[in-house]
Amino acid sequence: MNDLHIGKENVGKISERIIANELEACGFLVRDLNLEGISANADLLAMKDEKVWQIQVKGSTYNPWWFQYGYCKEEHISDPNARLFNRAKGPFMANIVALVCVRSPFEYQFLLLPVDVAEAAAQINLGYAYRTKKPNGDAKKPSKVWFTLYPVHARTQIAQDGQQREQEMLRPFLVDRSRAENPELREQQKTRISELLSKVFVPSKSNETDLGRG
Repeated sequence: MNDLHIGKENVGKISERIIANELEACGFLVRDLNLEGISANADLLAMKDEKVWQIQVKGSTYNPWWFQYGYCKEEHISDPNARLFNRAKGPFMANIVALVCVRSPFEYQFLLLPVDVAEAAAQINLGYAYRTKKPNGDAKKPSKVWFTLYPVHARTQIAQDGQQREQEMLRPFLVDRSRAENPELREQQKTRISELLSKVFVPSKSNETDLGRG
């Protein structure tokens, strides 16, 4: 009997564990910020070489390979300057956003994005998916903000152009673990994540904090 179940009630924690495992395998020390409740803006702390990064994780179940930025509100639809990430006041502010789509604990895809890249991509999505009108002229209601990196049929030229821009921005940050049983692809992904980490986890004021400096 197969008792494996990944749904909306547990995909968040599974996604956080996936990202933690990936980073730990690359020499990071990772801590869960949600052990004593839900932490606003960031879910994980990742530490390496006396630097620490704050990571927000957004997980989704396989349907098939669709990712989500989180829920938008009316303010995000009406105001292009309203940020989708780091929207809450508090001690934590994400430097990096991890978007994960989980088919099983061993088969998944994820993107590791500097928070500014994640925000820019989300704003493109909101522009074509929520700030346009329905076919009957009605305004669209707030909901979860979805995207895929695979070709999809777009109803309008605005949506088609927006999806293309969004995908081109995000595709370089993708790590694909959906074919882990293939030795050649598995070896390619080892190089892929090494290159991605060197691009995303860089020591700059915009996405890292020195340990012991507050």
